[in-house]
Amino acid sequence: MKISELPTLTKAMFNSQKKWSKNNWNSALEKHCSDTENLLEKINIFDIWSNALQDSEPTKKLIPEIFVDAYIAIHFACMGLYKYAYVCLRSQLETGLRLVYFSAHSIEFRWWLDGNEWYRSGLQKDVWGEGYNYFANLEFIKKFDKELGKNKTLFASVKNSYSKLSRYVHSSPESFQTKPGSISPKYNIGQFRIWLAMSNEILTYINVIFILSFYDKFKDFSATQQKTILEKGVGNKKYKTKLKEIFGLQEQSA
Repeated sequence: MKISELPTLTKAMFNSQKKWSKNNWNSALEKHCSDTENLLEKINIFDIWSNALQDSEPTKKLIPEIFVDAYIAIHFACMGLYKYAYVCLRSQLETGLRLVYFSAHSIEFRWWLDGNEWYRSGLQKDVWGEGYNYFANLEFIKKFDKELGKNKTLFASVKNSYSKLSRYVHSSPESFQTKPGSISPKYNIGQFRIWLAMSNEILTYINVIFILSFYDKFKDFSATQQKTILEKGVGNKKYKTKLKEIFGLQEQSA
């Protein structure tokens, strides 16, 4: 169908969104081209994990979803739709956590796919239980937390970020997409930078959690793959140092 043949309101919406979308993308990429490139490189690291875990059914189902959430988050952010970009980040984090849990719980995974979640009775959060206790008791995550020190645990940071993201999911006033007198999304350099920092943070958490949860796979990666995941996927200097100590890796230059 030609644009000129669209119904009146549909055509008006299409033309309006086409205009503001183009303007926002141009403004965002003009200032953040290298930032988006770095994010996309970080997202592409999921290919390494996907190949290493390809025999796992949860991986086949969930890695593509993590990738798309991360990818679409950039798309929304560049359109000035920050609220929805944050919603994608929370979904990305949740799916990453479910991948770890379901990789060790194949029966529960099948129930979950079928919509049967009776086993969650009494759990207030998700399959991993209250306070991320499931992850806190995994061997290498416990070692990592010990290296970080009390009150600085990995999942204390994850919980803090998850709480911030949840405000966008539940439409807290500060997360509103609209402004008084305006419903048209606008690119904002300050908002983009805050979202960018959170996006990098979530990708870092997922990679750290994958390294510590699938430690046997990580140990079998080539030196190049390990370096790529640590330098690009993790990035955080403190986390990298602690991970290298745990796995007995030599310090590598970025």
